[in-house]
Amino acid sequence: MKKETNITIAKEQEYYTKRLNIIEGQIRGLRQMIMDERTYDEVITQLGALTNSLRTLGRKILESYMENNLNGNEKEIKEIIDLFNKLV
Repeated sequence: MKKETNITIAKEQEYYTKRLNIIEGQIRGLRQMIMDERTYDEVITQLGALTNSLRTLGRKILESYMENNLNGNEKEIKEIIDLFNKLV
């Protein structure tokens, strides 16, 4: 059975919480932009920023998971992460 790990390192929790707070603020800002009837261009630009923030958080979580759970050397893990980053 595959070992499941949790995000328990305080440093990681702090980083993820900070990123999620930023994302939450972006969502509130986006909601307000729609309520204020801002232009499509402005809303789409904000959506792009929000998407990028989510993608960055996802990459960081995946990177932490790989570093903590894969039984490979650091060079191999870095190569996989670099390839994944090129994909997304």
